[in-house]
Amino acid sequence: MEALIELLSQHWPGVLFRQKPDLTFATATPYLAEVTGCSIDEWRNQSGLFWRVVHELDVDLVQQHLDDVAASGEGRSCSFRLRHKGTGRIAYISEFRRASRDSSGQLTGYEGLWMNITQQALAERRLATAAWKETLGLLTLGLSHDFNNLLAGIMGLSEAYLSQIEPNHPFREGLQLVHKNSQQAAQLIRRIAQLHRGRTGTRGYHDLNNLVKEGAELIGKVIPKRIEVASNLASEQLPLYIDPVEFQQTIINLALNAAEAMPEQGRIVLRTFAAENAPETGQLIGITPRPPVACFEITDTGAGIKPQHLPFIFDPFFTTKPMNRGSGLGLYNVRLFAEKHGSRIAVETQEGQGTTFRIWFPVADFTEADEAMETSNRRRRSLLLAGSPGGLRDSTAEFLRVHNYHVVDSDRAAEDLLQSSDYQFDGVFILAEPKSSLADQLARFIRARKLPVKIILKTAGSDPDELDSDLIARCDLLITPDLSEDHLLDKLAATFDLRSAL
Repeated sequence: MEALIELLSQHWPGVLFRQKPDLTFATATPYLAEVTGCSIDEWRNQSGLFWRVVHELDVDLVQQHLDDVAASGEGRSCSFRLRHKGTGRIAYISEFRRASRDSSGQLTGYEGLWMNITQQALAERRLATAAWKETLGLLTLGLSHDFNNLLAGIMGLSEAYLSQIEPNHPFREGLQLVHKNSQQAAQLIRRIAQLHRGRTGTRGYHDLNNLVKEGAELIGKVIPKRIEVASNLASEQLPLYIDPVEFQQTIINLALNAAEAMPEQGRIVLRTFAAENAPETGQLIGITPRPPVACFEITDTGAGIKPQHLPFIFDPFFTTKPMNRGSGLGLYNVRLFAEKHGSRIAVETQEGQGTTFRIWFPVADFTEADEAMETSNRRRRSLLLAGSPGGLRDSTAEFLRVHNYHVVDSDRAAEDLLQSSDYQFDGVFILAEPKSSLADQLARFIRARKLPVKIILKTAGSDPDELDSDLIARCDLLITPDLSEDHLLDKLAATFDLRSAL
């Protein structure tokens, strides 16, 4: 048993330890050196090493934890961050420790364990953020709708009064100002609503200048007024094949980071320009884009980035803020956006002078959509098969699977499966049976919620003429009993090709 424990301790991504009162380690498993960058000998001999490895913004938290453990007769748990001594990378640690005492009650040290929960923390943070964004989106859309109705009343009333008063009336200038400002407010509300309604994952051809212009107008409304926002856009169009919603999120992430680096007054400049190639100098991350390239640049006059932090700013959870402020995912998401779009990020910074981020994109040659369509067509389609259990459903599932469709054939309610995050369906294959309302109910459910799936209806034991005309109208494809297998497969392929082309 002892040999097995020793073997597991060599590979387990955690640390079992005994610590002395001065926080040197009397014993520890080997992962301690890997997660901290300090050798076991260093940990045994350097009493101040513990506080140099604990993240500087978590020192007070850990000190309070140690005080609570020392004062309590029980073990306590705590989560905090460590900074690797060699690379500076951040690891999230879940710790359990308890105090050891001698017969007289004097503290002789601690014993406990560490678990590296960095990936778990990343997943939890992103799930929490996604859930809150979904809730916030619903709230914002509802409030923006009501607010827009109020603005419409103000605009209508001001227009009515302006049409009735003389040009030299003393109230005319004030009414014109009310009308103008209410129009600007309504435009801003529409922009916010568009951001919330916009779905990521939808790419198209967009001019980089127009996207940056829209982004500049938006961030000018959300960052403090003490910070000036300016833009310098290229004179020529810079076409990109890009997800516009993700790009606006990227602009906002970079702008908010810039604003936080300027606690007093400052200036943010957004710039676009074209170049033959992306440079290979400076702090770079991402994918080298094919030439020619277009560049989005954002510059601030803030505090700059410390040299020791620069290599890690795009790592998940890297932040110089306390644990209860900031997710450490802003620049990480910018990095994911760049990699997804075949782009490269370059960073130039100087302490006390400011920072410049540049994202280099491949200029669109207008073949990208065709390539994406071909890739989409090659992807295996996922179908939810709905119908009464039995031989027909089993044989239909087998037929579809043989012809390279991924089929989910479950007795769970189809509505639950369609709304489950475990699946992403391309279509719903419904077996319409006599005297069964399943097909009509499911088609209504899909259309009412505007789910992005195709509805394929196959008549089973009934004549197509017996089906309700409204049900047929809701379907994307109707399969009749006389349709041959080859024609059925052709119609399925055409149905999904149309979807990918859209």
